[in-house]
Amino acid sequence: MTNIQDSLEAVSLAVNNTVSCSHIDEGLMSMPIALQNKLPSSTRSQPISTTGSPKRYHQTREKALELFAQRGYSRVSMRDLAEFMGIPVGSLYNHIESKEALLFELIEELYEQLLNGALKLSHRDVSPTARLLLLTEAHLQLHNGMGAHFRLAEYDLHCLDNDHQERILKLRQRYEAVLIETVEQLTGEPACEVRRAGLASIVSQLNQLPAWLGEAPTGNTAKFELLREMIIGSIRGVIRATQSLANSVAQSGGR
Repeated sequence: MTNIQDSLEAVSLAVNNTVSCSHIDEGLMSMPIALQNKLPSSTRSQPISTTGSPKRYHQTREKALELFAQRGYSRVSMRDLAEFMGIPVGSLYNHIESKEALLFELIEELYEQLLNGALKLSHRDVSPTARLLLLTEAHLQLHNGMGAHFRLAEYDLHCLDNDHQERILKLRQRYEAVLIETVEQLTGEPACEVRRAGLASIVSQLNQLPAWLGEAPTGNTAKFELLREMIIGSIRGVIRATQSLANSVAQSGGR
């Protein structure tokens, strides 16, 4: 219990001392910005919806993302998208396979970005405390360039067919596994099922919190610090609550 308490205090200290944390590895601290760039083509599958020119396909993706963000995915038809782009609806099918195919690619892109960045962090030689803080910061920073992607991932995933949902879920689970492994390294013990579930739920908080808070009247820096404090506080809460649960079970003899 003492080791876990010390680890939790170390996380709090790192959050309150960002200057010290930034000196751990300058390359890692620049990772959140790098995550806003597209993944190298070698790490992504070929787009499943493009049937026309690559340029028009990417223009269609950007316009669709903009319109989905404005109205909501379920309220946008292919005709709406064509009108928004100023082209005949028949021409739109020359560039994309379907609206659902676009939705899948946009959500897939988000989780591949998150996973790619998390895996890079997991292979760096830094302390678990630093890695946990940097994972959190990288996720929050990605909202700057992919806020609309996050909204689609959280609110429109159910619009995909079962196969596409399963593929997205596997990507998300791989990302959650990096977070869970980092916490296991931090606490020095394997995570029980309840703790794993609690930590997995933190990903939904990371996905949704920035949109919930909206624009901070005191500026983006203050908003980012608040978000980071809230997420780290949630992680600490999961660790403490599950440790207390484990202690209670042990004292009762597992009954």
